[in-house]
This record gives sequence, structure tokens and C-alpha cells, in this order.
Amino acid sequence: MKRLYSALLVALLPTIGFAQSTAQSVSAIFQANCTTGCHSGGNPSANLDLSGNPSDLISALVGVDPLNPAAAAKGYKLIDAGYPHNSFLLYKCATLDWDGAFGMDVAEGNSMPQNQPALAKEEIELIRQWIVYGAKQNGTFVDPQTLDDYYNDNGMARIEVPAAPPAGEGFQMHLGPFFLEPGEEVEFYKKEQLLDNSEQNIVKFEGFFNDESHHFLLFELDEQTANGEDEGLRPVGIQNAFQNPYMVGWVDPDILELPAGTAYKIEENSSIDLNYHIINYASNGDSVLAAEVYINFWTDNDALDLIEMESDLLINLAIFIPNNGNEVSFTDAATFDDQNSATDSIYIWFLSSHTHKYGTDYDIYKRNPDGSQGEQLYEGFYNTQYTFNQGYYDWEHPGNLYLDEVYGEMIPIAEDDGLIQIAKYQIPGSANETAPVITFGLTTEDEMMLSFIQYTRQRVPDQQPDGIFDANRKPPIMSVYPNPTNGLSTIQFDLAERANVQLTVYNSLGQEVNQVYNGMHAAGQARFEFDASAGLDPNGLYLIQLLVDGNVYNDRLLHLKR
Repeated sequence: MKRLYSALLVALLPTIGFAQSTAQSVSAIFQANCTTGCHSGGNPSANLDLSGNPSDLISALVGVDPLNPAAAAKGYKLIDAGYPHNSFLLYKCATLDWDGAFGMDVAEGNSMPQNQPALAKEEIELIRQWIVYGAKQNGTFVDPQTLDDYYNDNGMARIEVPAAPPAGEGFQMHLGPFFLEPGEEVEFYKKEQLLDNSEQNIVKFEGFFNDESHHFLLFELDEQTANGEDEGLRPVGIQNAFQNPYMVGWVDPDILELPAGTAYKIEENSSIDLNYHIINYASNGDSVLAAEVYINFWTDNDALDLIEMESDLLINLAIFIPNNGNEVSFTDAATFDDQNSATDSIYIWFLSSHTHKYGTDYDIYKRNPDGSQGEQLYEGFYNTQYTFNQGYYDWEHPGNLYLDEVYGEMIPIAEDDGLIQIAKYQIPGSANETAPVITFGLTTEDEMMLSFIQYTRQRVPDQQPDGIFDANRKPPIMSVYPNPTNGLSTIQFDLAERANVQLTVYNSLGQEVNQVYNGMHAAGQARFEFDASAGLDPNGLYLIQLLVDGNVYNDRLLHLKR
């Protein structure tokens, strides 16, 4: 629909687009469509004059209560900077074929502009984008041509809107959409206020976002910090990338349900900071991406004595990867001392890792009291679900280790001892293809070294096996590599103490292929070789079963005959 605003766009080029502010572009839409006979002059409809300059427009709209009683009862503003779903004027301009979430009740009146054709989708979207970016007077935040390309050419389909938690059981937050041209990479923060400013116990998260996502993180902002942050999308820089208390994060859409008896506790009057890093991988010039996120927060605000779940990002900024084809390794230690805590241990529930494209391995170990490297907790070669050692580190989809699933309980460590993380990197090719040295940075052309950890400072009662708590208990983690294989693979595991061990390989039919070891084995690291090409099913999946004093641990090995 190339109505009057589209004609204006052509007439004013090159002044519109990147030569004028987004507020000026929005003002042009209102003046072209809404001021004739309605929203201008000495007695404008609804006492709303849209004929002024951008400064007048912001004074008339942003943060202003609507005169419509039904809209005012919902808590709407005419324009609520940063919050499209709380902006009554956007509902008045919207059409259901643009976005079905912006329908109005009968009591909220008629759509705008009255007695004229509806605004084009790209025009309505420009108004929304102005709000999403904070409804500011200055700055060009979106190119109108990008929106025109999205709605009238080959824009990618938006993600489906998930159902929100029922009232009283949680709430939903929405980030976006914002629009990326092919090859464009961005990372934003977006502050979101809680509609209910009371304390919240979050027991489950559901994340929904684009397949092109690099990561999505949630941070908590206390009231003072939140008041110091701008409304709308905020570009991320190194100086503010990790400055807030971290809650939870994803690299893939997922459901995160906390262990029974635990919760993330959001203090009253806090806000949530949404952090989204995304790349439009499209190679052709007309595949514009609408980037957005939905997060469902499930709450249990009636439960008493829930143990608080905490999160940290363990970050090493001092990485420098030379471009000489050699693999390099970096080691970093982290402790978790909290002077306000009555305990001296933390109980780890979740571990994951994060690098960019040059990452080749990422391992996490307990740190001994003398500072040396202790037992391994996290192996970077595992797949996203942490069920399969694939023999390499997948930096785009790293392993997510829920320790209670692998170990049977959350693993305690002394907070003063902490963890050691070791990451490896390698830049293939010659120095002519990229910078001489790659250092820590926010884009995928830079590198990162950070791990995610979630933990409590109290033992969760249901996590205690058989009523006995052993702070030194550590079941072994198996490593099977290479995996996949076309022949020999190494099966490796660690024993905390001397134990009765049985290591057996089964094929996909459940038939025993090889009993690799059966007997007592000393404490420490054990390695055995298995030749998958000699099995009954040379092209297929093998189950590796390890029994340690009757406890069962499984892994899988994929054999591909070449």
C-alpha cells in the first residue's frame, strides 16, 4: 500500500531515511494522514494535535494518559516509550493484518485515520519501531526502506506467538521485533518493567526466539540501576556488556525448569534486562529478518522457604589468539565468596560455555584449595543436551550440563576454592585472511571466553541421596572420542576412589558387542580403546555402559564406515 506517505517518501528522498530522524519520519506519517479535519487546529479530536514538529509530537504523546476511559483503565499511555503493547496510539493506527495482537475493544473507539484508508503496514511498523527504540526525538533507528522491503518484498516470517502463562501463574515478556538486513549483526539490551512490582519467585522459564540467534540472556536490574537506564533498545558495548546481576541465558530456544524447592527471587520494584545478540545469515538482498523474543516466566509466589537460585557469568577478558594456525589455551579461575552468606559452599546445578567461531574446546574443573586443577565437571565436547560426546566443540550449540541429571544431585564446591575453566582456540588459514591477533569482543568476528553457572548457597533437601551428604562425592564423566568414528575410539573416565568397574559396549539391537573391562580398578583416570569397525553393526549407534560399584553411566558412540 503506497499511499500518501509513500509518495512523501519519494518526494523527500534523500531527506527521509538515514538523513532525517525516526521521529521526523513518524511525524510525516501523522501529518500526511491524521491532521486533516481530525488532529490539528484549535479543537483537535481527543484534544490531540499531531500537526507539530517532533518536539511537539513527543510532548503531546510520550507518557501522556489517554482521554479514552477504557484505554486509561488498562494503564495505557498515548505512547509509552519502549513499550508498544502499552501505547494506545499504536492500537488506534494498527490493523489486524499487520499484527493481530493489537486489536481494540469496542469501548476504545474507532481506528485511525478515520474515514480514510488504513495506514500501510510499513507505516504502522515505523511507528512501532520508534516506540521500540524509546520514542526519542533525535536519532535514526530504522531505515523506512528496510520496513518497505520486509512488508512488500521477501521478509522472513515472524516467529509464532506462544501462549502466555495463565493469570496468577506467571507472566510473559516480549522483545521486538526489530529488523535486520541480510548480513547485519546486532546486540541490544531492553529494559522491561514488571507489571506487578512485588517480589517474584520464578520457578520456570520458557524461551522462544529466532533460529538465527547467537544468544539471549536475562539480567535483573534493581530499582536504582533500572532508573538509570534508558527506555527502548540500547546497543551493547564492552563497558556495559556484563555489568548487571545475571539470571539465565540461552543459545537455543528451551524450557528451563528449576529444581523443586528453588526459585529465582526478583526483588520488588526491579526490572528485567533482556539481552539479544542475533545475525541475519541471509545472503540475498531481500530477506529482511524480524528479530524478536518471547519469554514466559512461571511463578510460585505462595510457596514458603524456597531456596534462591543464583547465576554468574565467569568471564576471561584477557584472551588473545594469534593468527598462526596453532591452537592456544587459556585458563581462568573463579571463586564465589559472599560475605553475606551463612554458608561456605555453593551447590552447582547448571554449567554451560560460550566462545565464538575459533573456539575448539571448553572444559570446567573443580579448583583445589591450593589453586591447582581438580576434578573435571564439564566436558566441552558434549552435545547441547549433554547426552553424547561428539568428539569436538560446537561453539554455536555448546553443551548444557544439568548436574543433578548427570550426577544425581547438585555438586557442592567450597566457595573459596571455586572453579577453573580452560578454553582452547585455533584460527585456521593464513594471517592474510583476518587480523593478526583476535581478542575479546562482542561480535562474532571477535572472540569470547565465558561460562554460565547456576547454583544455590544451600543444599536442596530433595537433592540429598539416601539421606547422606558427601561433599567429596563425584560420579565419573565418560568421554568417548573421536565421536563419530570410523574405527578406534578412546573411552575415558575418572574414578574418585578404587572401585569395581564394568565397561560394556552394546549395539543398537541391545546385543553385547564387547566387554571392555570387568574388575577392580584403581582411583584416577582410566582409558580403554574400542574398535567400532569390528562390531556386529558397523554402521550404527553403540551404547557405552559403565558400571561403577553398581551405579550406571551411559554414553553413545556413532560409527560411520567410510
